[in-house]
Amino acid sequence: MVNSAGGDPVITTDLNVTAIRSIREKFKSVLHIAAIGGWNGPHPPPGTSGKKWCDLFVDFNRELGNIFDGIDWDLEGHDDRSSLTSKFSMDTLDVMADFSREAKHVHGLTVTMAPAESYLDSMATDVDDSQLFSLDLNILPSAWMRSERDRSIINSSGFSHAGRQCYAYVLKKAGIDTFDWVAIQLYEGFSRYLHETTRIQPESLDSTEAIFRRADAFYRGYDVNNMPSYGKVNIKIPPHKLVIGVANGWADGVKFAKISSDDVAQAQRLLLEKYGPKGLFRGAMFWTIEEEGNDGIFMASSLVTALKSCKSS
Repeated sequence: MVNSAGGDPVITTDLNVTAIRSIREKFKSVLHIAAIGGWNGPHPPPGTSGKKWCDLFVDFNRELGNIFDGIDWDLEGHDDRSSLTSKFSMDTLDVMADFSREAKHVHGLTVTMAPAESYLDSMATDVDDSQLFSLDLNILPSAWMRSERDRSIINSSGFSHAGRQCYAYVLKKAGIDTFDWVAIQLYEGFSRYLHETTRIQPESLDSTEAIFRRADAFYRGYDVNNMPSYGKVNIKIPPHKLVIGVANGWADGVKFAKISSDDVAQAQRLLLEKYGPKGLFRGAMFWTIEEEGNDGIFMASSLVTALKSCKSS
């Protein structure tokens, strides 16, 4: 989503569309979703409505033979904290919401989002202002700011790339019915999840329990305050729309959380005990396919096996 040299909005990709067509032909039951954004990626330039961007995507996709079944929002921040994309604009969030509604309700496309945990944090608390909506994507990670011991880690790393409930606005404006699923990146750098499972003294939270608590909070709903146009908003994601996002072998367990497929499955079992079959979250995703097999971890197959065992138990 960029402007051409002449200033016109255009949809572009550097993906190998020939390879995508081949994969689609081989795996006919697999959805192929076009991710929009990514770390250091551009945000939509101002001046074009969400509906117009959606129309451009539909035309773009048609010209490629409709190789994409829908879109996934992955707009994030930037390594350079002074970059324009180290902050969302309200125009960008409105484009995301309006594009999503048009794509789902007019064109019948699959629409998903994959926010970093701080961008849609169900464990937010008023103790550290994490319930307060913000457009900034260069915030110090709030969970790590409560002790000198943890602050020193953040200061020495130079990390200041968290957000604060920005994707909640998109969910509120577009409506949860617009999204097929919402995948929460628990592997965000210096995430609240990582802090809870490795840094809390005297004893850190069990990984399975941490996943369970997040899912449970999304089911019950949590409050986001100071949201533009809405004020205080209760955000809920029902089980059949929640996806747990983990990392495979590249995660170091120091900056990026290491979460096993068994952890995900055990959390699913806890939810099954509390809610019954209707409490099972939709599934899990991982980043990234290029790292499959690294450190002996094959996340795709292990997640499938682990989550299937929950449904059969």
